Amino acid sequence: MSVELLLIVAAITYGSRMLGIVVLPVMPPRIAAVLDRMPPALFAGLAMQSLVTPGPELAAPGVVAAAAGALLVAPLRSLPMCLLAGIVAYLLASAIA
Repeated sequence: MSVELLLIVAAITYGSRMLGIVVLPVMPPRIAAVLDRMPPALFAGLAMQSLVTPGPELAAPGVVAAAAGALLVAPLRSLPMCLLAGIVAYLLASAIA
């Protein structure tokens, strides 16, 4: 990828986001509340996709351990802590197995 192409893609991306912020009206509070709750549900769906495999068995033990580690710290409501717990759990499961 050339530098020029990267700059064009960046300009399109940032320009479209800034245009949306400037041009679109303020969102009603009820809709904003619903949209604020969507990322965790979408992330959970993506995580579940990696845990379920075709067939009777679960995913690899490291993946299951990472999901369990992230789930244990989820009540803290901190994405960096969830990521860190998932990585630590994955590394521990990989070291044990």
